[in-house]
Amino acid sequence: MKEAARRRKRRFWKPVAAGFMALYLLTMGLATYLVKEKYVDEYAQAFEEITLFLINTASEKENEMRPSDEEARIKRRDEIVKREAEEANKKLEEARREAGKADTENVGEETADKIQEEDAREISGEEKFSEETASGEDTNKIISEEWGEEERTEFYQKLVDECFRSTGKQEMKGSAAVYDTEGKLLAKSCDAIGDLASAVSTNGQKNGPFVLDDYLSSRQKEEMAEYCWKDRMTAEGHDTMPEKYRFLIRTSSDGKELYDIFVQELTWEEGREAAKKRYVDPLTGSIASYETDAYIDYETGIETGERQVFYVTDSHVVWEWTNPDVQEGQKAKGKLQNAGMNFSHMETFEEWRRWSSSEYLHGYPEKGEFYLEEGNLYRGLRIDSDGFYYRCRFQGKVWGGDDPCAYIEVRMEERPWIAALDYMKCVFLAGFVLAVGCMAWIIRAFERVYDRQMTLEATRRDLTNAMAHELKTPLGIIRNFTENLIEHNMEEKRDYYLSQIIGQTEEMDHLVAEMIEIAKLDSEELVLKKETISFAELIREQMGRFTPLIEEKNLQVQYRVEADLQIDGDREYLAKAVWNLLSNAVEYNVPDGRIDVVVKERWCSIENTGAHLSEDQIMHAFDLFYTGDKSRGKRERHMGLGLFLAKRIFGLHGVELMIENADEGARVVMRR
Repeated sequence: MKEAARRRKRRFWKPVAAGFMALYLLTMGLATYLVKEKYVDEYAQAFEEITLFLINTASEKENEMRPSDEEARIKRRDEIVKREAEEANKKLEEARREAGKADTENVGEETADKIQEEDAREISGEEKFSEETASGEDTNKIISEEWGEEERTEFYQKLVDECFRSTGKQEMKGSAAVYDTEGKLLAKSCDAIGDLASAVSTNGQKNGPFVLDDYLSSRQKEEMAEYCWKDRMTAEGHDTMPEKYRFLIRTSSDGKELYDIFVQELTWEEGREAAKKRYVDPLTGSIASYETDAYIDYETGIETGERQVFYVTDSHVVWEWTNPDVQEGQKAKGKLQNAGMNFSHMETFEEWRRWSSSEYLHGYPEKGEFYLEEGNLYRGLRIDSDGFYYRCRFQGKVWGGDDPCAYIEVRMEERPWIAALDYMKCVFLAGFVLAVGCMAWIIRAFERVYDRQMTLEATRRDLTNAMAHELKTPLGIIRNFTENLIEHNMEEKRDYYLSQIIGQTEEMDHLVAEMIEIAKLDSEELVLKKETISFAELIREQMGRFTPLIEEKNLQVQYRVEADLQIDGDREYLAKAVWNLLSNAVEYNVPDGRIDVVVKERWCSIENTGAHLSEDQIMHAFDLFYTGDKSRGKRERHMGLGLFLAKRIFGLHGVELMIENADEGARVVMRR
């Protein structure tokens, strides 16, 4: 029976759980989709801003390098002539130093004069050539040479490297490439090492930047990126600490060819003891130090902290790369110097790895093809999204005056679903907890209702069975007496038979009345009245109904009221419950016995003398139709019905009813 009930419960909570999970997944899926669409809109807006910024910046630079009026052209020409003259003088000085150091003492005054005349003619010729070249039709050519291929490529390389660094969205991944008017690739977003700024070094040369993809394998570049990321994490939050790793490159003397890359791990110490060590780096041959800035309170302008000086006390190379195409003899003539690192999208190491490994963001062809639609603000915009990745690219023109000077292609690759899932993770957790809580509450509520229904069904079933059993005895007696009256027409026993029949019908009527009361207590429509009831007064009142029987048995009733127990409830039902308890106390008492009533603030007890109850009787005393020991009284009385009613009534009023053995009999205790 219990197993069948458990199976019915499982059949209920499984579909409820499945329904809640389906509702949870549907709700969270819809919310995630809306957040994903929000991210797509933000990406599209940021992408549009970036493309417009790139095109406008490039167009402004192109127009700046192409003067439009004659006065600007003349000024530009003069600057070029002056610069070329300075370069010619510098070359002459160098040639003179190289050729004349050893032989100057042996050269006569006449030969020296000839050399000076030749130098003068050479300078005059250079100036004349510059003036002719800078005049008339050759002016545009000279200006074009000034805005040369190298300088132009350098500008665009810096532009595409920095375009996605100020988007305001760290998770946005993009790249850009620039092509000339013939479709030749000039620059594209990449990871690089070397002189990243547009300014040249003090010796007038620029070392790089060198695109790492042109030299390193994917694994080698990833290893370098790991050290760059570790260095960044070490410095994060420690503005006063020097770098943990130093990146060095060895290049050719003109700074155009990369020979070696080194990553050094440095050990820094502060103070005079570190300065005394005078550690000379075996790779660079120098003593390295680092001085921090003093802390300044910008409101008062007062320095709040002292400057710190750190010295390198140890170093070792943890990673290096050597160009296999360069001979050892060439490397000996190379220059070793610190190098800047440009790893794009290094918000986290995983973000950089995703950007670096994207074929879409780096798959720019060497020869570009451009199909632009005139009259459309979003001309050249293409969406290459595949559902999971949101990919798009934009192709636009860079204008210099009235003619296009270059083409720019910008690409973006994002994962809006991943961004939405990351954004919604707390909502997922809160929604799951809420869904599970609601599901558990509904299942628990159902189980309570189900258990109540099962209890009611079991009670009604037991009630029906017990009632059929209990009615069977009086009905049998009535049948027997009636048959005797029919078969044996004995006038002397007629009154006896009729009185027995009436007594049995009264017993049946009493039994039916109690069954009706039990049915009322189990009814969900039962409404109890609320009034404050004194238990001491209620017991005295109900005890008065047993005065004849008490006098007949010569019972002594003792009251001890220390504090009145008061309960808010239905007086009629409580009186019925107390009557049942007193009825048992009187009925099962011994002649010349005693009834003790104790009333306190939180509990009340009724004790009667008589035989002690067995453990089985105490355990089942409140069961429906439980028949106690018949030897306790002269009549066969079902104590279970009265105690069952009392238990139910007190339970409805929040009072606990217990039965136990006393020193000389039995005791019932009502505890609030």
